[in-house]
Amino acid sequence: MAMIELQHLTKTYGSGANAVHALDDVSLSIEAGEVFGIIGLSGAGKSTLVRCINLLESPTSGRVIVDGKEMTALKGKSLREARRNIGMIFQSFDLLMQRTALGNVRFPLELAGVDRGEADRRARELLATVGLAGREDAYPAQLSGGMKQRVAIARALASNPKVLLCDEATSALDPTTTESILELLRDLNRQLGVTVVVITHEMRVVERICSRVAIIAESHIAEQGEVQEVFLHPKTEAAKKLVLPSRSGKLEGFSEDAGATAVDECRGELIRLAFDGSSTDRPIIADMILSCGAPVSIIYADTRTIEGRLYGHTVLQLPSDAATADKMKRWLTNQGISYTKEAQ
Repeated sequence: MAMIELQHLTKTYGSGANAVHALDDVSLSIEAGEVFGIIGLSGAGKSTLVRCINLLESPTSGRVIVDGKEMTALKGKSLREARRNIGMIFQSFDLLMQRTALGNVRFPLELAGVDRGEADRRARELLATVGLAGREDAYPAQLSGGMKQRVAIARALASNPKVLLCDEATSALDPTTTESILELLRDLNRQLGVTVVVITHEMRVVERICSRVAIIAESHIAEQGEVQEVFLHPKTEAAKKLVLPSRSGKLEGFSEDAGATAVDECRGELIRLAFDGSSTDRPIIADMILSCGAPVSIIYADTRTIEGRLYGHTVLQLPSDAATADKMKRWLTNQGISYTKEAQ
């Protein structure tokens, strides 16, 4: 069952010659209980998209449906009530500096008219859930970046939302803290069943916790699918720029001069091998060299862990002898290893 449906969403700022199309005919379906990633480079439209989901931005056209309710048809009190089902956390935390951690988490409950005692109990419970038991009386200035984001997450959960929107929630954090926040989001998804939408420009964030991903480029959805499939077989240039950061016409760091230092036999075409989670424990390249009786040069290699399994890309330079190179490509095909020709 879909928790979020975006149907032909368009958002335009201004009009005429000055019009800026932030979103162009965007359609997505996000299932209840999943962790879904939306990734794009700066200016692609991803932040506008997430703000349209909870109607902080009103779409120019199209429909937004959350938990069966058409958000774009609601106004006033009805819209405010529907928004309580949608929590949101931001890159900058957006905490109230004059309030303690407890006061920040309690704030949305106060706005909803919850009894002070019940609001306190709920806020303390949420702070414990995000690992901040004992820090209830600390002010934001006394907390680290990771702790501030945990307070923001607890606050977003105060109204028992069914959806949690994370807009670049880890961009301001160091790698270790980022890992802990992503693990927390994954745990909350599992424990509470909340649907999590992660907006980011970092593929490593998507790979860490998302099951599916949509790539947004130039204001529209360029590609979407299972994370491992998009990583292994990106179809669009937008996806390749994000998934394969070494692609830039030529392989980054590779030039004719660099090639001249390679083994003489290995000056043929470049191919990119995609390894799925079931083949990374096999010595594929070593076996290929032994079977085909010729060396190759490894130009680039990268591995990622997606949903607990290892996936990878390796760029090889094949022998200049066409017959030997063809033999190697046939061997790879017979082993079920996919590859694509890489631009040089």
